[in-house]
Amino acid sequence: MSASRYFLDLRPAADCPLTVVCGGEELVRADYRVERDDFPYYCLEFVAAGLGTVRLGQHEEPLGPGSVFAYGPGIAHAIGTDRRRRLRKYYVDFVGHAGLERLRSARLPPGCHLTVSHPQEIREVFDLLQQCGIAQSTHSQALCGQLLGVLLTKISERALPQHGGDIKARETFERFKHFLTAARQRLVSIEMAAGEFGISTAYACRLFRRFGASSPYQYLLRQRMNLAAELLTHERLQVQQAAARLGFADQYQFSRAFKRVAGVSPQAFQRRQ
Repeated sequence: MSASRYFLDLRPAADCPLTVVCGGEELVRADYRVERDDFPYYCLEFVAAGLGTVRLGQHEEPLGPGSVFAYGPGIAHAIGTDRRRRLRKYYVDFVGHAGLERLRSARLPPGCHLTVSHPQEIREVFDLLQQCGIAQSTHSQALCGQLLGVLLTKISERALPQHGGDIKARETFERFKHFLTAARQRLVSIEMAAGEFGISTAYACRLFRRFGASSPYQYLLRQRMNLAAELLTHERLQVQQAAARLGFADQYQFSRAFKRVAGVSPQAFQRRQ
């Protein structure tokens, strides 16, 4: 087994709100098998590569890249690996009522399993956890606690629905969001964007209602105004030039849109930079 681990507090106070105990990254052996009837801490595990299985209570689930699962006190569990495609996984152990609340808010209470999209984003947070934990500085505990919160929020954001049809819809939503961002300079409406992407405007709106935090129009407008801010600052374009670059009919229409998103006019925004 190849592993890199850190240990912060192996005897945490029983009444603490949140204490990270330890964590690590490991490429398991071909014969890796863990079976426990109990565990003293809450544990969050993430599969970065490889295949395997996890049994949480009476339920067994397949493991693959992007799998995330949690267990803790009173949760019997068993973890095994495919011998030819060994698991590479990260874990973090912690205690405290705040930690349990964060697991629940991330839709991952002890004994649950889910799969995330964009697993590289989860891995990056775990890598930062590793870096802060291994450093063993006076700030390691505080940093790891804060990063655990970031990690759980990111998992909640990227969690895929369990139903297969929902997973396909979520993938379409993610691809459509990427398209809106990539083509934001020339896309002047959701009707135009949906038509080029190959879906109906109504379906685009339904996707955002199910998986987004805003309407597709609001998302596209914010992306376009983020680009506008770059044009006004880094490229030092005049307001009229930025409006033309983004396909607005005139600078007044552009200014209204910019103020609706940024809270200030583009002229005032430029003066502040």
